[in-house]
Amino acid sequence: MSELSKHGFAPRATGSELLMDLLNESLKVAGGRDCRDLVRFLKEKYLLYARERPGSAGLFNTIRSILNYIRENGCTGVREFFGGFRDRYDKALWAAGEVMAKRVVDGDVVMTNSNSVAVRRLFEILVRNKVKFSVYVLESRPGMEGLVLADYLDKLGVETYLVVDSAARFFMKNVDKVVSGAEAVAVNGAIVSKAGTSLMALAASEARVRFFAIAPTLKISLETIYGELVKLPEGDWRLLMDEETRRAMPEKYTARAPLYDVTPPNMVDGIATELGLYPPQSIPILVKTIYGTYPPQLKPLDTLFAELLGGG
Repeated sequence: MSELSKHGFAPRATGSELLMDLLNESLKVAGGRDCRDLVRFLKEKYLLYARERPGSAGLFNTIRSILNYIRENGCTGVREFFGGFRDRYDKALWAAGEVMAKRVVDGDVVMTNSNSVAVRRLFEILVRNKVKFSVYVLESRPGMEGLVLADYLDKLGVETYLVVDSAARFFMKNVDKVVSGAEAVAVNGAIVSKAGTSLMALAASEARVRFFAIAPTLKISLETIYGELVKLPEGDWRLLMDEETRRAMPEKYTARAPLYDVTPPNMVDGIATELGLYPPQSIPILVKTIYGTYPPQLKPLDTLFAELLGGG
């Protein structure tokens, strides 16, 4: 792996992994009669995510849920709230995987990329159900998280082919279904996911191969309801090479490494959630089902922090 790091092997934590870490860390901070320390901790995390993971809708929705709980209940039962929230999200990941697993049959060839927890759950379910399938995994630069997923699939005993990102269209003729995870789902059904997902979806659309995203409803970006665009962070040379390699490169150049891209809804056949499989056009209906009204009445996170912290 040290040799691979020279070529950009630096996998990032997935949105779901960060979400679970946030809940576990918040649980350690929670306690006592005053929730202000917890709210300050959440504000620090919010500002960090806004800089480094601005497209991770699940993180922001989780923080909003915690703040709304504290606003209504104070610190009473907050530790139990964290435990219940974590369990519900874990079950949502499994349930969304189960929904997608019903669309994969014996003999299917699946293409995917990155290292989504939801996609890993899908493959675990298929193996458990003794479905015979094989997987093409794109290497997923920058970061090359596809290497991690390919290793995971190999340990599950799945026939796996690791291919370069640029070969997605070349191998699409061998594929029956394409599956991706999601960093966020916009209200119009667009999918924010690992950079390169949109090209994989485009190749699938051209070849008339169905493209699915697996995303618990917590990944729906509520801000997009009000016209905000999901911000897409970008890295630099550090995601493509190590310092030794960089010094050997020409001096006057700029390295750009987009981390995520947007797959438009017209290239998405279905979004597997814990509540079922939805076409992208049905996301507003799904939001109304969850929140009881559309658009939902939501306070901005900055407003919630100001209410709970005042001038502190």
